[in-house]
Amino acid sequence: MDSLLHLAIVTQDHFRVEAVAAVAAGLGWRVVSGVGQPQPVTWLRRTSADLVMVDLDVPNATALLREIAATLPHLAALALATPQHLVELQNALQAGAASFVAFPIDANQFASTVQRVLQEAPKHQRRTRRGRIAALVGLKGGVGRSTLAVNMAVALRQRADSDVVLVEAHHGLSDLSLMLNLLPRHTLASLAQEANLDADVLQGHLQPHASKIKVLAAPNDLSQLVELPVETWRLILSHLAEAAAYVVVDTAAVADPVLSEVLTLADDIIAVTGPDLAGLRSTVMLLKSLDEESNVQGRTHVVLNRAGVRGGVGGRAAAAQVGEPLAAAIPDDPALATFALNRGVPLVLSHPRALVSRQIHQLAGRVFDLKAAPLPQTQPERSWLPFGKRRAAKAVEAGA
Repeated sequence: MDSLLHLAIVTQDHFRVEAVAAVAAGLGWRVVSGVGQPQPVTWLRRTSADLVMVDLDVPNATALLREIAATLPHLAALALATPQHLVELQNALQAGAASFVAFPIDANQFASTVQRVLQEAPKHQRRTRRGRIAALVGLKGGVGRSTLAVNMAVALRQRADSDVVLVEAHHGLSDLSLMLNLLPRHTLASLAQEANLDADVLQGHLQPHASKIKVLAAPNDLSQLVELPVETWRLILSHLAEAAAYVVVDTAAVADPVLSEVLTLADDIIAVTGPDLAGLRSTVMLLKSLDEESNVQGRTHVVLNRAGVRGGVGGRAAAAQVGEPLAAAIPDDPALATFALNRGVPLVLSHPRALVSRQIHQLAGRVFDLKAAPLPQTQPERSWLPFGKRRAAKAVEAGA
């Protein structure tokens, strides 16, 4: 049995989640909690679960099991039943539950039931493990969202040693191609001309980069700008998440249906703000709208970019303004950022030992729960050594 088995549990009882998680941890399995999910089927579509347990104390549990069986045939379902649920249990099994687990949990019965259900599930119905989608968002232009997206994708590829796809999910011109010095043969413009968008077609539109990431880029010419429908974006991101371990999505500073769809599908939402009041205000409004949107279930991470810039809002004040701790404070280093942009080489590649690069690596590790890993051994170019030493130190102090 795969030691990375993911079990989702739909319940309203935190204690039952803790009980199941304690037993699962002893077996080397991971439990994904769905306590109080208003739309559990939508949530399950976005998880990487191999199996779901539905607590029969959840209202309309039988109807939920029936909906899971109909809409998520790849996902095996178990009923979590207490002794007083004999009648409901029979209905649950008829609705599509493959078996049941009794509560309180017995470790042996729990393990054997899960293993048996997964072994008996038809192989063609088992879904390929879903990759994680991370969306970088900022409703104010100029906060460095695209720069951070490029460098995070490269840092993630270096640390995780897994497939990483970088996507431009907007209707404008490509910034990623410029930052990566790419001239893609295929872009979103050519993708819009495909009659049948499947996984093979999408793979043919991914442009490889020297860093080993792959890029789905927007057009480089104004005459080629296209507006893909929301349904197409949903299909694109779903295919990419089945093909790659990580999908990093760069979005536009526009609250449109495409952004809404990306946020709905994202497992992690990285809200990028600058050290100015306008950027912080936009971030506060974004976080407020995310809290009010029941379809958005991704983890939110707030990143302060250009931390330590003279006259800017400091890290503690920024965290207080947005109402939650910062996931990272990326130090301001305009000379290095401009140099990297003009060369078309991500700064985590050209200057891996620079403080800004190290902070991006730490952010990638924190967001994606990666263990610490040594940084690449490439030395920074000698001409850049005088830059940013004192400025970077001040940035860390400001972001502390």
